[in-house]
Amino acid sequence: MAAADVWTATQSDGPALAMFCQLNPEYDLFLTGEMPKVALWVEEFLTSQPPALFHWTQTHKLIARTHQHPDTIAAVLDVTEDMIAPGVGHISLFQVATALQGSGFAHVLYQALEDWLASRGMDVLRLGVLEGNPRGMAFWTRQGYLKTRERVGTAPSGKTHQSYVMYKPLKPLTLDAYRQRVPRDDPKSP
Repeated sequence: MAAADVWTATQSDGPALAMFCQLNPEYDLFLTGEMPKVALWVEEFLTSQPPALFHWTQTHKLIARTHQHPDTIAAVLDVTEDMIAPGVGHISLFQVATALQGSGFAHVLYQALEDWLASRGMDVLRLGVLEGNPRGMAFWTRQGYLKTRERVGTAPSGKTHQSYVMYKPLKPLTLDAYRQRVPRDDPKSP
């Protein structure tokens, strides 16, 4: 990637992740209505896994740093391979530092992530966007993601939220074919 270096986060990145959390609480405030508890946020980022019922094969906890500020985390990403079905990459977190939003960094970072996931055999990507997040919806729509259904979720704080499940085929795939492959994303499914 031209503008950043990306690698797998480890426990030794804990202090830098804590600083990222402290400097960028907006997403957590939006999701839960509360300031994130830094130590818990870091631990959850480093260790959380999708439920086994989704039959995934590998998760990646990634951090990105820009060349201009190599000591500061610029973004955190949490992605899962083969989520629900083989070849389905799931992006559960793509959080760019507030100071970099609107700079074009997110687009460059996303394109590198998409290319990397495609090189690992993922041929369709999926994610959720919270209702009331017009910037997020606009960003993912610009990246080529399409809505497939709406879901209600509950944050650890107990706050419920509506989200839009979106997908992006990396090779030709109709919406109906996608929903057959990933039945959970069909609005007719529970």
